[in-house]
Amino acid sequence: MLKVTDLTIKFGGLIAVDSVNFEINKGDIFGLIGPNGAGKTTSFNMISGTFKPTSGTIELNGQRIDGKPMYQINKLGIARTYQNINLFKSMTVLENLLVGQHSRLSSGLPSAVLRLGKQRHEEEAARKKALEILKFVSLDGKEEVQSNALPYGEQRILEIGRALASDPSLLLLDEPAAGMNPTEKNQLADLIIKIRAKGITVLLVEHDMRFVMGITDRICVLNYGKRIALGTPEEVQKNEEVITAYLGGGD
Repeated sequence: MLKVTDLTIKFGGLIAVDSVNFEINKGDIFGLIGPNGAGKTTSFNMISGTFKPTSGTIELNGQRIDGKPMYQINKLGIARTYQNINLFKSMTVLENLLVGQHSRLSSGLPSAVLRLGKQRHEEEAARKKALEILKFVSLDGKEEVQSNALPYGEQRILEIGRALASDPSLLLLDEPAAGMNPTEKNQLADLIIKIRAKGITVLLVEHDMRFVMGITDRICVLNYGKRIALGTPEEVQKNEEVITAYLGGGD
């Protein structure tokens, strides 16, 4: 589904990501891990269109997307969350889900102003879909709650729900378990598995090694912008370079 080839980005004299390669198969839960500053979020930013790579290619289902703007990449089927919660805090839970569907709606300003039939139909369908997503992520009954009034863990889940609202085929989750307690992490793991069961592929950046190892099919490990390992969780855990760079050394 996603093929990253020789992906590189430079900021002045700093090479933040250096010739990284990996492929993600449809239906994978794929982990991208490494110490702070390894280049994980920077890679996310290139895949989602926030940053333009200096060199290398990114292909989604055989189509090059590197360098395309974020809105085009979203329309092609990639949605993401962020390290820091990035909700519309003054909006309700339901309104955040409606905003997430923006790229899939076709009614323009004249239809909205004149309240034409097509616009009303889309609005009703969008509301119905938003309520279905809230039920899927276990936030049903909270649609009229202002998003910043939700507990921290539920704000994280709402951001995932908003990303799902754009009908992605590939979902990028940037440290979704950050700040969660163990119960919330277990609920998040269950949700990610449910998302995969709906046919959505997941690319996950996360610092919690136990969480990553328990949920992913394959893992790519970065260090100082370079790939140092690629394989199953079991293979990665035994890799001496990973133990040294990420886990702080061997015995």
